[in-house]
Amino acid sequence: MRMKRSIIIGLGLILGALLQLRAQPSNSLYFMHGVPQFNRVNPARQPACGFYIGMPLLSPLSTELSSSSLAWEDLVYPHPTEDSLITFLHPEGDKQAFLNQLKPLNYVVSDLGTSLFSLGFRTGAGFFTLDVTSRVEGSLYYPGDLARLVLEGADEGETYILNGMGTDLSAFDEIALGWSGAIGDKLQIGVRGKFLFGLGNVYTSNSQLEVTTSEDVWNIESDMEFDVSLPFAEVVYDADGIIEDVIVDDDITNLNPMAMARLAFNKNNFGLGLDLGIDYKPSESWHLSASVLDIGYIRWTDEVHEVSYNAVYDYTSLEVNPFDFLGETGESNYFDSTFSELSDTLSGALEFTQGEIYNSRLHTKLFVGTSWYVTPKINFGLLSRTDFLRDKVVEQLTASANFAAGRFLNFTLSYSYINSYLKNMGTGISFNAGPLNLYLISDNTLNLIFWPQEAQSANLWFGMNLIFGYKQFNKVDKDRPLVY
Repeated sequence: MRMKRSIIIGLGLILGALLQLRAQPSNSLYFMHGVPQFNRVNPARQPACGFYIGMPLLSPLSTELSSSSLAWEDLVYPHPTEDSLITFLHPEGDKQAFLNQLKPLNYVVSDLGTSLFSLGFRTGAGFFTLDVTSRVEGSLYYPGDLARLVLEGADEGETYILNGMGTDLSAFDEIALGWSGAIGDKLQIGVRGKFLFGLGNVYTSNSQLEVTTSEDVWNIESDMEFDVSLPFAEVVYDADGIIEDVIVDDDITNLNPMAMARLAFNKNNFGLGLDLGIDYKPSESWHLSASVLDIGYIRWTDEVHEVSYNAVYDYTSLEVNPFDFLGETGESNYFDSTFSELSDTLSGALEFTQGEIYNSRLHTKLFVGTSWYVTPKINFGLLSRTDFLRDKVVEQLTASANFAAGRFLNFTLSYSYINSYLKNMGTGISFNAGPLNLYLISDNTLNLIFWPQEAQSANLWFGMNLIFGYKQFNKVDKDRPLVY
């Protein structure tokens, strides 16, 4: 059992490290015409320049953390009587307030990312783009009843519904080819095709778990299945079909360039994706637009394995006394011991087998936006965003004021409704110094400055490009910025 748990932890650390690669689009980016990569959010959009090339690793460099239910102040807050900070697990902590924040099913999305190569150029046939990006689609799901069971203990005759627990994590490299063209004077359409190469995956294909408790016995009914692809490692099974060892390729561990290149563009885990966009201008004052991103899937065939937990049985030995863990670090020891006991309980019927080929889909996103131009240099935008996760549909709404200050500066001030939280104040700035374009964008800038303890999400985009052949954003604006 300890071997199984060590393997699970090891795989989690390996795949968790892959979370350092992902580029989640910022809502504020949608209306920032001064940033060439704003076509990442809507492929119908055409940058005002004739040619751009992004700096490797810096076009963009991005990060995002989002929680559906919990903010920092729900986890750590001032001690009620002393000058110190405590967690909700401290004896003086408010565990009930923590539990009240949880929904029946909660999620956490953590994304970090970088673009390896970004290029765009204009021809008579339209605007073309080429992007090479390392990405992760990652989400963790946990039911509120799981926290209630761990923190409050088991009530007599209580049934805890733990359905939906699991993780969906896909690390992959993407080569994207895009085109945007005009149909008449008022309509632009865009399409971006993607070739996907899988680096690693954990996919929850089924998650049904109920625990009914009493003083003497727990009844556990489970039907859970997880598919895993680990092309960077060899999984060794013993004669009974149990995982004996996970051997990570030495060339990968030592960051051998040839081995890393083979892993980065692994055709054995191949997928396809598609982005679509439309941009309609019924008048010089109004612009309407919509886009659908990440329609697609990856087919996992390399080092595929299956973990299943299908059982109906009674268990009688879980016992953790919280009074055994009082002290300076008692709350963390209590949580660790309780969770370890619970993990041992639930992992008794885990089965590890060599798996079959399976597919995992991308997290599709829908954007619908409108802009009202007060002048050619000032406009106000409204954006609706819908994320389609595994078992959740997540809605966001962003309003923005957008300014083009002279020839060199674009500025955005945004307000977003994200995860039922109302104080998401963001900013974005794009600065042109000769052919050098720099930009910094966040949907939560002021949150992190004024209300960091309340924030449930945070994101940041930073980028650097070389841009040439600039032209005016609007035909009404006859003042051409500098041309390089």
